[in-house]
Amino acid sequence: MEQRELRHLVSRRLSRRTLLAGLGAAVVSGLLGACGGGTATPTPAPASPTPVPPTPTPVAATPTPVAAATPTVVVTPTVAAEPIRIGLIHGYTGVFAALADNLTRGIQLYFDSIDNTVAGRRVTFVQEDDASNPEQGLTKTKQLVERDRVHLIIGYNHSGVALACRDFLHEAGVPTIVDNAGAAALTRDPKRRSPYIFRVSFANGQYEWPMGPYAVEQLGYKRLIVTASDFVAGHEKAEALKKAFQNAGGELAGEVYPPLDTADFAPFLQRIQQLQADAVWAFFAGADAVRFVQQYADFGLKDQYPLIGVGDLVDEAYLDQQGDAALDVVTSLHYSPYIDSPENKAFVDAFKRKHGRVPNQFAYQGYLAGRVAAEALKAVQGKVEDKQAFLAALKAVQFTGPAGPFRFHPETQNVVLTVYFRKVQRLPDGSLGNVVLGKRENVDDLSF
Repeated sequence: MEQRELRHLVSRRLSRRTLLAGLGAAVVSGLLGACGGGTATPTPAPASPTPVPPTPTPVAATPTPVAAATPTVVVTPTVAAEPIRIGLIHGYTGVFAALADNLTRGIQLYFDSIDNTVAGRRVTFVQEDDASNPEQGLTKTKQLVERDRVHLIIGYNHSGVALACRDFLHEAGVPTIVDNAGAAALTRDPKRRSPYIFRVSFANGQYEWPMGPYAVEQLGYKRLIVTASDFVAGHEKAEALKKAFQNAGGELAGEVYPPLDTADFAPFLQRIQQLQADAVWAFFAGADAVRFVQQYADFGLKDQYPLIGVGDLVDEAYLDQQGDAALDVVTSLHYSPYIDSPENKAFVDAFKRKHGRVPNQFAYQGYLAGRVAAEALKAVQGKVEDKQAFLAALKAVQFTGPAGPFRFHPETQNVVLTVYFRKVQRLPDGSLGNVVLGKRENVDDLSF
C-alpha cells in the first residue's frame, strides 16, 4: 500500500469505543431479529431505516486483553505487512440495533483476547450500517468491497439483507462469515450456497426441530398447540418443529399465528384456551416475547398448558423483564450462559467483566465469528490475500468453544450445532436463568 493511502486509512480509524458508542440500546425491540431478520425472501419490507453517514466508520481495534476461552495464539510475525481489514455490517440502527450491538461486542471480545493481531498482522475493522434494509445492505456491502477493499466480511443479522447480498458476494468472491441471518436457503438450498459464504449461527429450524422428539420422549407431551409470529421465519421454525413432533408420534392440536408487534394477545390466547392439548410451543422474540410470556401467565394459561418453545422466547436480554411469568418455560437453543464447561465459564466471565452482564446467544455468535476468522487467518499465517487457501482454512476450522465442539458441515458450510434444552429457573443469587436440562449433539442444517 502506498504511504499516502496508508496514512489516509489510518487517519480514518476510530477507537473501539467509537465502534460501540453508536450501537442501539433498545434491548427488547432490538432482539426481534433472533430469527436472523425473520425472512427467507430477498426483499422483505424493510425496517424503518435511520439515516446513516454516507462514509464508513473504520475502527482500529483497541488492544485490551481479555480472558479467552482458549490460549492466545503466538506465531512468527510477517514483515511490514499491511493490516488485515475486516468489514462489519449489521443493522446498527433501527429495530435490530441491540442485536447488532451484542454480535459486535462478541466479535471484539475475541479479537481483544488475541491483542487484535494474527500472525504478526494487525486487524482493523470497517463498520457499516445496513439498517436491516436489503437495498442499503447491498450498497454498503459493495462499498466495503470496492472502496475499502476489505479482505473479509463478518455480519448480516437480517436474512433479507443476507439474501440480497448473496449474489454480489458470490460473484465478487468475498470470504463472508454470517453471524446471525438464519434464512435456510443460504446453506440448505444447493442453488443458493456459495463457497465464499459460511454461517456460524443457525439455519431457521435447526435448533427448533430437536424439541419435537424431546417434547414427546422426555416431557411426555402427545398433543401440542403451536403458536408463532406470523412472518416467514416464524413459519420456518414452526414447520421444522411440527414435522419433528409428528415424526416422534405427537399430534398437533392447533396452530395460532399472531402478527408481528402484537400489543394485545388476548384474542389469540382465547383461541389457544379453546383447544385441548398437553402443552403450547411458541416462537416470539423481543417485545413480542416479553408481552406474550407475561400475558400468557396473566391469562391463566400457564397453569393450564406448560409453555415450551424457542430460546428466543426467554432470552437473557429481557428475562428479567418477564419475571416470574417465565419460570419453568422449557426451550431449545444452541447456547446458554449456564453451560457447564471451562470454555463457557471463561467466555461468560470475560464478557461480564467487560459489559457487566451475562452474554446472550448473539454475543456468543459474534464471539464464534471472531474466533473462526482468527483461526483461519492463523492457519494461513495471516496471508489472507491467498483467497483459496484462506477459504480452505475456513472450511477446516475446528475447536472447542463455549457451547462445545465447533465445525462446519462440509457440504453446506453452516455450523454443526449442539442444541441445548433449557428451563428457566431461579438462580442462587435470585435472578432468573436458562439452566441446561440436556442436549442433542451434531445437529446440522440438513437434519430436518
